[in-house]
Parts: sequence; C-alpha cells; structure tokens
Amino acid sequence: MADKTQMDLSSFMAVLIMTIGCLVILLVCNVVVIISNPENLSITTLVPRAYESADDAELAKSMGEPMFSNKSKEPSYVDVYPDKIIIYPGEEVVPVQDLEQQGNAFERLLNQVYEKRNEEYIILVLRPESSRVAKRLRQAIEDRDIDVGIELFEEGRPINYKKVL
Repeated sequence: MADKTQMDLSSFMAVLIMTIGCLVILLVCNVVVIISNPENLSITTLVPRAYESADDAELAKSMGEPMFSNKSKEPSYVDVYPDKIIIYPGEEVVPVQDLEQQGNAFERLLNQVYEKRNEEYIILVLRPESSRVAKRLRQAIEDRDIDVGIELFEEGRPINYKKVL
C-alpha cells in the first residue's frame, strides 16, 4: 500500500489571509479619501511636453522653453502666505485684509481668468500655515467654475515665473 502524504497548508493560508486583509485596508482607505473629498480636482503643471524628435526637444531646451508645462491651459499663480497673497504675473502683493474689499487684485484676476477659463487656470502655491487663506481662495475660484491647481512650497522657495508664449 502506498503511503498517503498529507500536506499542512495552514501557514500558507495564514499568509494569504494577511495579504488579503492588507489589500482590503488599502481599498477602504482609498474609498474613504474619495468619499470625503469627491471634487478633488486639480490640473498639474508638470506635464511633459511632447516633441516630434529628440532634436526638437534639444532645440526647445536651448531656446529656454520649459520641458514641463500644461498642454492646454496657461496658469496664473497665486502665492499664498498666512497674511498676504502675491499674484503672478506682476508680483502684486495683496494683504489678506484687502481680500474683503470689492475690486481687489485677486477679484480682478478671477474676472480675467473667468473670461478665458477654457485657456487659463489658477495655481495656488501654498506656503506653511496658509491653509485658512488657501481654503477661502480655493472656494472663491471653484465658485466661479475656474480650474484650480495646488502646489506646496516650503518657506523661502522662490517662484520662477516665466510665461510660456
């Protein structure tokens, strides 16, 4: 008679159950993030440009054309600090208190971008401790149905703004 060999798969099953558990936790975490902020929309400015050939890319680089940009819209930047905002282009400084006044520089920017919202959008550059101001600005931008992007910058990091023509 042949011996019947039995295999113990209990340790394999334990590893398999732990792996499935981890995957379920990751799935639940992602679903919670999506449910808590369903309109988490942003346009990134770091989209690599498409070139026909390597020579075209090298020529563009030698002419100072950025290798990364948005393909369909031109950004306006708003540098957000806890006590002020700086609007690019033009580096116009607007104290937070002035945002409550009619016709302030930020409102003028919103009006300008709203007129060309299919060609332009706004990027909020957030500095440390600027979340309260950023939330108000983002709400104002979204209320006008303007696309908005978010960039996180550390304190003291300069913005090298150069409009792409």
